[in-house]
Amino acid sequence: MFFHKKDKDVRLTDEEYKRLVGGMSKKERKDFDRRQQDLRREREGDMLDAWLDFEDDMDDRGL
Repeated sequence: MFFHKKDKDVRLTDEEYKRLVGGMSKKERKDFDRRQQDLRREREGDMLDAWLDFEDDMDDRGL
């Protein structure tokens, strides 16, 4: 679960997730799940970029 903070990844149990989305309409839940996927992809992209920057720094230093 992501709550608009790139550095905050909250893990929920199945029961907690069901309580969270239980009151949502199908459309709201679909939008919520889509947003979670977008945030997850964004976070993975940020981590990949950071890793590539790290490797470039190591190459520049000759390590």
